[in-house]
Amino acid sequence: MKKMLPILGILSLFIGFVSCSNDTVTEPIYSPSGEALKNLFASNLEAITQEDVFDASELYTFTSEKGVKVIINGACLKKQNGDPVSGQVQLKYIEIFDRGTMLATNKPTVGLLNGEPHLLTSGGEFLVKVYQNGEELITDCGFTIHAPTSITGGTDNDMEVFAGTIDANDNLFWENITQTTDFWIGFNQASNEEAYNAFVSNFEWFNYDRFVDLGQGFTYVTFQTPVGFNSSNSYIFMAAKSNPHALAYASTKMPIGTEVYYILVSEYNGGFKYAVKPVATISPNQIITFTYAELQDGSIQQVIDAINNLP
Repeated sequence: MKKMLPILGILSLFIGFVSCSNDTVTEPIYSPSGEALKNLFASNLEAITQEDVFDASELYTFTSEKGVKVIINGACLKKQNGDPVSGQVQLKYIEIFDRGTMLATNKPTVGLLNGEPHLLTSGGEFLVKVYQNGEELITDCGFTIHAPTSITGGTDNDMEVFAGTIDANDNLFWENITQTTDFWIGFNQASNEEAYNAFVSNFEWFNYDRFVDLGQGFTYVTFQTPVGFNSSNSYIFMAAKSNPHALAYASTKMPIGTEVYYILVSEYNGGFKYAVKPVATISPNQIITFTYAELQDGSIQQVIDAINNLP
């Protein structure tokens, strides 16, 4: 007998993500582990963390692997108690541009609009942190970040800026901070090319983004999963066919008319067990069913490549 949970609320991670199955299999082939999946996301994030060391007395410029420029005034660094900092400090920096890495690290582009989760397209997701002797430092004068627009397909003049918050379930949601942040689009001398530029107040998750709206309204999608799969041990993401720099949670209120791939993932032997549905167009009142037969195994890199190479 099928069992379906009602939609509980807009910020519940998996609105419509219900445990159910049409399979003839009576016992789960394996039991997904929520803790293992959480640890896999964290490990994948650590694997893409870039690090450097600089002196707190200097005006420091960091150039990332993708060519992003981060400029920090070391004189503004403070300890958590407000004391000034001197000597060597450590930078930890993360950048995410593609939906495969977004999925592997659980860092999709979902922004809150009037309290509801909506799809964003990204010009780059970033996390900048500075430490000394293991203590996370703060800044009292902010820092700048310049992301070349060429990384995400060229300049989009509708881009804005968003700050990210990790919720109690370790999921990332974005809120628009354009009105309170110095932000401009244009040529940047530091990167010597067109860039998204911002003066960021705090060391936190930061994103160049804009909401996706096709003008046809928005809707939620309901999902049915194999027995043993639920919102605590597996995730469902939605990848827009025409947008390689965006990824949605199952809970996202999606633009009607968007062509998307539905993706179910769980942890398996240090990699993923996953399924990707053929592309479908978002329409009201959709119910999408995943079965055991659709699941396949993949290493971390295989899954990242598979998601990035979706046609």
